[in-house]
Amino acid sequence: MPDPFTLATVSASVLPHLVKFVFEQAGKLLARRRSTTSGENTDVLETQTLAELEQSAQFLREYAVGGRPSRTTDRELLDAVDAARKQIESLTGTPLDLAAGLKQRGVDVEIEKLDVDGVTTGIKATAITDKANVSVKFSDSVVRSSGEFTAIELNGPIG
Repeated sequence: MPDPFTLATVSASVLPHLVKFVFEQAGKLLARRRSTTSGENTDVLETQTLAELEQSAQFLREYAVGGRPSRTTDRELLDAVDAARKQIESLTGTPLDLAAGLKQRGVDVEIEKLDVDGVTTGIKATAITDKANVSVKFSDSVVRSSGEFTAIELNGPIG
C-alpha cells in the first residue's frame, strides 16, 4: 500500500523534521550494515545502494544537523529525501513510513473534505510539544486555482 503522506504534501514547517527523520533512518541503517557486513561479501546491487545511501545521507546532513534551511522549493533537497527513502526501502525491503516518523515528533496529519477557494490553514502554532497529537483532516478535497491550503503552519519547534 503506498504511503499516503508524500513529499508533494509536505509544508514548509514540516519539511525540516521530515529531513531529520530520513537522515536519522539512513544513519541507523548504515551503522547496522557496517557492523554486520564487515568482512562479508555483499551483493553488487546492495553495495551500490549502500554507497548511494551514504551520499544521500551526507547531503541531508547539511540540512539535518548543519543548519542549512530546508525549503519546499529546494528540488535538490526533495530529490535527496526521496532518493534516501527509496534506498532505505530497497535495503530493508519495507516501506519507510514518513507519516509515522513525523508522528513520533508530535505531528499527525490526516486530511478531510474541504473546498478551498481562499487561503486556509488547518493549524497555526508557535510550538508543538513531543506529547501533542496534532491532526488536520483533508481528503476528497478541492483546492481551487485561486485557493491555498496549509495543513500546519508552525512557527517554532516540535518536541
